[in-house]
Amino acid sequence: MKLEHLIQAYKVNNIEAELKEMNSKNERAGVINFANGISASYLLDDEDIVIAMKIFFNCLARESMKLDAQLSHVIKVIQVMQNTIMLLSNIPQNECNMILDKLGLFDNTFKEGKQIKHLDHTYKIEVVEGLLCLSINEIELMKG
Repeated sequence: MKLEHLIQAYKVNNIEAELKEMNSKNERAGVINFANGISASYLLDDEDIVIAMKIFFNCLARESMKLDAQLSHVIKVIQVMQNTIMLLSNIPQNECNMILDKLGLFDNTFKEGKQIKHLDHTYKIEVVEGLLCLSINEIELMKG
């Protein structure tokens, strides 16, 4: 998916997403800021299509340690994960949830880090320096 379409799709799905300033039009990588404590780095191909993304999640709400703030933040984390997977991979929500389930997000087995391949992408979840990290990479198909 083209970067500009990805940002538009986030906004349509009520997810705040803001591109950080890039130094030049020729940059092939950059950063997207989401809600508090959520940001992503992305890599583009020559046609401005996102071919890889690594999203970092601080899973604690920064504004408040109250239960409702924590719950709201975790919901936002899951929404960003789901939307990113569905948009970049062009898959429905049930497939996306299957990916998140196999990565161990819902049974806490993600802590050791897990990676799976599904269709044209690889998905990896891990904890890096106390942050939850989801990596999505397009698999390069051999051209013959």
